[in-house]
Amino acid sequence: MKPILKYRGGKSKEIPNYIHLIPKFETYYEPFLGGGATYFYLEPEKAFVSDINSSLIQFYQEVGSDNFETVKKDLLDLQRKYEFNREIFINRKTVIPQKRVDDPNEELYYRIRDMFNNKIKHEYSQSAIYFFINKTAYSGMIRYNSQGEFNVPYGRYANFNTSLLEQKHHNLLSKSEIYNGSYEKGFELAGPKDFIFLDPPYDTTFSDYGNEVFTGDFREDEHRKLAVDFKNLSSPSMMIISETPLIRELYNGYIKYSYSKSYSVNIRNRFKSEANHLIITNYKI
Repeated sequence: MKPILKYRGGKSKEIPNYIHLIPKFETYYEPFLGGGATYFYLEPEKAFVSDINSSLIQFYQEVGSDNFETVKKDLLDLQRKYEFNREIFINRKTVIPQKRVDDPNEELYYRIRDMFNNKIKHEYSQSAIYFFINKTAYSGMIRYNSQGEFNVPYGRYANFNTSLLEQKHHNLLSKSEIYNGSYEKGFELAGPKDFIFLDPPYDTTFSDYGNEVFTGDFREDEHRKLAVDFKNLSSPSMMIISETPLIRELYNGYIKYSYSKSYSVNIRNRFKSEANHLIITNYKI
């Protein structure tokens, strides 16, 4: 199945480069879950997935809970409002095409963003609010100001599609253990018959990943610690990460393949850029 959310560094289009290299396993671990493209693609019977982003993990937990139908109901209500507002906007543009006209969905977006930032009372479930923000914020960005408030502007999208969240997502998440915390927990729990998939923040300026805990980049000392921990794992483990001199140094002897990846939008500077991604494993392939 496809992932639910837009997420920076998502692997949906890259899966064919490495999926055939994943061995059989009893339990699937993914400690930098993010958008979870690989997790949703594999649909593991047993899984432990985690991330430090508390809003993200709360979303997955609620989708996997008995509250799923409430989330879907809230999203359908938001979709109807979005579609109604879009019709108003199109009619206004038809009347005065040469002038900028107000978009009612812009007002809706900022009201929902205020709910997300707990500035006003919530009118929808937290997961519905998170999903709406994820799909309608500019360029799928995740950014917080110094006060910890989400501050990405409205993306001006023509559509808000809730069909991306399906019953099968609920079914998978409901049978997985979903944990809010750092990668070490998964490393502690995984055994020799399990498999760990790692998609950590990159060693680049593209890598802050929008997490509330890490407001800056995943630092060099954190990459060095992760590399040491990776090499001490007893579980078969695979890492996909952008190539840099530091990453080449840290994982020398573990790098199996590489492939190119294009980014159509750079979050900081907004230009198309190229990257080389490395497939790193602690097992023979």
